[in-house]
Amino acid sequence: MINEIIEKSGAVLAKACEGNPVLTTCTVFIFYVFFTILEAGIENLIFGEQFEHWLDPFFNGCFIAYSAYAVCACAKHNTRDV
Repeated sequence: MINEIIEKSGAVLAKACEGNPVLTTCTVFIFYVFFTILEAGIENLIFGEQFEHWLDPFFNGCFIAYSAYAVCACAKHNTRDV
């Protein structure tokens, strides 16, 4: 089920960026920046300060992996149009 969600979101992202892998990578980077801002804001609201925690490398890896998957979705999108 989660694979279907990731596959569909990658296809939608590739379609929205017209199959351009650079745009999809930049879009995922922007997602990551806003995720980091949201995470820091929640930490400030709850704890009154920001802190580093052990899940940061996991989140970084997830966004990097999704960026790679989005580039793969662009390749699929571009080969369907040929």
